Amino acid sequence: MFDFTGKTVLVTGASGALGTALAARFSAAGANTVTAARTGSGQLAAGLDGPALGVRLDVTSETDWTDAITRTEARFGPLDILVNNAAHLRVGTVESIPMEEFRRVMDTNLTGALLGIRAAAPSMRKAGGGAIVNVNSVAGLAAAPDLAAYSSSKWALRGLMRAAAKGLARDNIRVNAVHPGIIETPLAYGPDGTALVPVDDFAIPRNATPDEIADFILFAASDQARFATGAEIVADGGFTLGPLT
Repeated sequence: MFDFTGKTVLVTGASGALGTALAARFSAAGANTVTAARTGSGQLAAGLDGPALGVRLDVTSETDWTDAITRTEARFGPLDILVNNAAHLRVGTVESIPMEEFRRVMDTNLTGALLGIRAAAPSMRKAGGGAIVNVNSVAGLAAAPDLAAYSSSKWALRGLMRAAAKGLARDNIRVNAVHPGIIETPLAYGPDGTALVPVDDFAIPRNATPDEIADFILFAASDQARFATGAEIVADGGFTLGPLT
């Protein structure tokens, strides 16, 4: 369905369930795939079928971002696609969440995406343009009182996406967002294994698979979405419609 032959893509949070699916899908579609994560990126890259590079990346570190882009260009040339997928989630209301956890969530989900865009943009200009996809969430579209930090970061990420889309438009760099619903990953469950957001009463009464969400992200990154920038693609199984009963 998608052809990324000759394109170089960097996926953050590549060792997680969605990141692993994205790396495999981009690689299968012909991309030069850079897997970026704090741990496990090398093993993941080694397991891909196509050309791949694993880089250690803490998305909150400017130094790590500079090194990741430098290594990417040394191996494959300028970057064409960035997927800001890394995320951190902690449960807590506005009154209960510890401030150090609030800051950690904001640093990863918002500042990490900002640093990624800042690091990637000069490389994409060398390539003549590119595509950036921020993986957002339904928590950035609807109230999530028990996810005060996560929801705050994802709402702020929407503003960052729009600012970047306008600021980079004349460089032929598109910036879009995908808002997944609840994905079947460890992030969907609390420490006791209970679902953080039950989905039984929603239009599609199940969690999404990582591959289902990867379809939307690959589309946003592809030339098939070349007329879209500053756009938000909602893939939530009808979650934002509210429960059916």
